[in-house]
Amino acid sequence: MKIIRLFFEFTTWLAFLLIGVMGIFIITSNFSVFSGYRSFMVQSGSMEPAIMTGDIIVIHPQANYMINDVITFIGSDNRTITHRIAEIREASEKRLFSTKGDANRSQDEDLIKQSQITGKVVLVIPKLGYLVAFSKSLPGLIILAIFPAVFFILDEILKAKNA
Repeated sequence: MKIIRLFFEFTTWLAFLLIGVMGIFIITSNFSVFSGYRSFMVQSGSMEPAIMTGDIIVIHPQANYMINDVITFIGSDNRTITHRIAEIREASEKRLFSTKGDANRSQDEDLIKQSQITGKVVLVIPKLGYLVAFSKSLPGLIILAIFPAVFFILDEILKAKNA
């Protein structure tokens, strides 16, 4: 009976931890909080092997960006892109950034203005994006929300029964 109770407690706390981590990701992916930090899930392999598909990146705005910084920016087609700064050009008192994905053969066509940059990548969390994507599916919802709730209820019943 003790082993079952320990299993229920462990599963419940693990589920609460996962829900907490995913809650933080959801909040930071939709809002700039914690002094401007934001998070994104990487959905392409253009930055591999430095940043892999399925990784979570955390970005933060910087006053200045330098060559080799990995930045997240809004492209001309309104997509959010994360690439490395390959070159900085000074043009009529403005800095323009040429970017390139590590896995891409050539630099991006568009030059990026500072106003398009959302921030510099300051942290990469490997593979957490797969868990976030899974949690948005029906099986993920069942496993990450309903099962822990059932385990929590069963644990409380066992505690009440033994009291």
